[in-house]
Formats: sequence, C-alpha cells, structure tokens
Amino acid sequence: MRSTQNKRVWNNWLSGAVVVAAVGATAMGQCEPPLLSSYDTPNLANAVFVSGTTAFVADDLRGVGGLRIIDITDPTQPALLGSYDTPGYARDVFISGTTAFVADGGNGLQIIDVTDPTQPALLGSYDTPGSARAVFVSGTTAFVADNWEGLQIIDVTDPTQPALLGSYDTPGSARDVFVSGTTAFVADWWRGLMQIIDVTDPTQPALLGSYDLPGSSYGVFVSGTTAFAAGGLEGLLIIDVTDPTQPALLGSYDTPGSARDVFVSGTTAFVADGESSVQIVDITDPTQPALLGSYDTPSHTDGVFVSGTTAVVTTGWEGLQVIDVSGCEPSCRVDMNDDGRVNTQDFHVFLTAWSSDNPIADWNGDGTVDTQDFIAFLGDWVAGCP
Repeated sequence: MRSTQNKRVWNNWLSGAVVVAAVGATAMGQCEPPLLSSYDTPNLANAVFVSGTTAFVADDLRGVGGLRIIDITDPTQPALLGSYDTPGYARDVFISGTTAFVADGGNGLQIIDVTDPTQPALLGSYDTPGSARAVFVSGTTAFVADNWEGLQIIDVTDPTQPALLGSYDTPGSARDVFVSGTTAFVADWWRGLMQIIDVTDPTQPALLGSYDLPGSSYGVFVSGTTAFAAGGLEGLLIIDVTDPTQPALLGSYDTPGSARDVFVSGTTAFVADGESSVQIVDITDPTQPALLGSYDTPSHTDGVFVSGTTAVVTTGWEGLQVIDVSGCEPSCRVDMNDDGRVNTQDFHVFLTAWSSDNPIADWNGDGTVDTQDFIAFLGDWVAGCP
C-alpha cells in the first residue's frame, strides 16, 4: 500500500514549541474499508450503476449475458431481482428513472424498462455504427461512446423509437463519456485524450478543447469545474475545465495498478485500479491528492459506483464486491494539528508556517505563500469542519 501524504504541520504543545515536520510516504491513518458482501454474477461484471437500493450490472462475456439487477437493500445480503439478456456485449449501463440504457457493444444501445425489476422488458434499441462502450443519459438524450466511431448522440424522448441527433468523430477510440450541462467529456482511449465537446445543439456537436493525457484514457468523471480522468498506468489525473477551451492539469495520483474507472463523491475519488484494487483518494485539495486507503479485490477491477457510504465494485469473473467506505472520509484540512478540533491552536500552527513561507501554508495552491493564502485559510478556519 502506497501513500503520497503531503507535508503536514504538527504542533508540539508539550514542549511549548511549534514544530514543522515533513511527513512523507507513510501508511499512517489510512483506512481499510471492510467487505460487506459479494455477488457472483454468471459472466464478466463490466460496469455497475446504483439507483436507490438496486445495483444494475452490465454482465457479459462475448455476447453471452446482459443486464443483471441486484437488490442491495441489505448490502450484506445482495439478491438477484431479475435479468435481461441483451443481443450484444453489455459493456456499460446507465439508469434514468425506470429505464436502463445498456451500451451493448456491436448491437449499440439497448433501452430496457425496469419499472418492475423482476421483469425487465425491452423498450427499443439503436444500432450505433461502431461498438458501444459506454453511455450517459441527460434528460431525453443518450450519449454513447462508440469506440472508433466517436460520440453518438441519440434522442430517447420516445424510448421505443430512439433516433440519431448527431455525432462527433473523436480522433481515437471513445471509451467513456460524462455529460455536464451542455458539455460532453469523452475519454478517447487509444489516443490518450480527453475530448471536450459542446453539445448545446446536439445536432451539431463541436469541439471545445482537449487534454492530452500522458497515458491511455479509460474513464472520466466531472464534478463542478474539475474533470477526473482514469489514465491507465498513469493513475488518476485531475484537470481544471473552468475554461473548457483550455483544460489544465491540477494534480495527479499515481495509482499502483492501471486506472480504468473513477467515481467522485464529495471530496473523495474512488479509482477502479485494474489489477485487483480500489484506490481511495482525498481530493480536498486537487493540486495535492493524497491516498486515504485502498481495498484489494479478488480479481481485475473495471468499474466502481459509490452510493452514500457504500462502494459497489465490478471485478470481472468475481462479480460484485460491496464495500463499506464509511471510515474513509478525508480528515479536516484546517485541523492543522490533527486533534479532531478546530481552534486557536490550529490558527497558531498555520500562522507560524505562513510567517516562515513554509509550503504547507500555500493554502490556495498557487505556488506562492502570500496574503491570499492567509485570507483563504481564515475563511476555512472560521467555517470549521463538517
């Protein structure tokens, strides 16, 4: 288990002196999330989407299988509710209301009614020109990462008659897609790009910008003005997309495996790290992500979805792993001496670091210790911890 904890400031009140200590790679304080349960799906569990107390799994092997619907009301005892065998290779699933959208490989998009999860029924389908790898639904529009055919944009207002609105041919192989507002973010795997596409008019999608990852581009998740990219052997990359025409790297975390998927919940990123693990990363300061903990899965890890304090992970032949991540919450940054309280002692620690230009006092992460950091810290200190 590896860690990239940042330099921290410790206050030694017993001796009456303020000590500034550099704490490097250490396992101190890392969480070890416990397994709640597992569910062995019959094929390869590729991706999962959780809606309420139900997990929807794209579970397929070379066209055998499809959608599995699993009750996780009691996460210690998951139970099959129903299933629907799709005609293609189920790679991904997205739930909108009572409808499941399945990226079904060479058979495009499958649209399934899951109003009664014990009896899922096909509503309609759209045969995309490529091989559907991932799907994201926003309102009445489905966005499909269609491998070598780029991004396909499909009107699903009437799910029984889906219709193509537009498409954008990315330069590589579209592996994943995330839509935020009127912008689509595409993980363009083979070229190692994150393509940022304006879909204000879905009939005429237009490139806004792109970010060239140092490795492959497997997955993408967007929170506010920050994009999180699963970059294969390069781990987790955190990208500022405030100006989508000029995306800029904020920070990165080199996971030990090959990052295949990422899910962000609050100030924590959960990375499906390929070779048998989930890495849990504190992104409170996106310029300095730090390991909170990890969970070793029994097999290859391709997908992760977090609901509340529960992470549901797809592990190929081993199906689903349901993990309790309640103990993996980031510590409060403004609690400078880690005593669990925010008080004048923390202010004293920061002031000492700030006065000596210690990098720990670079509160806004701009590379300079100045009055702006003091103002930023003061605001956080007044707000306290959740």
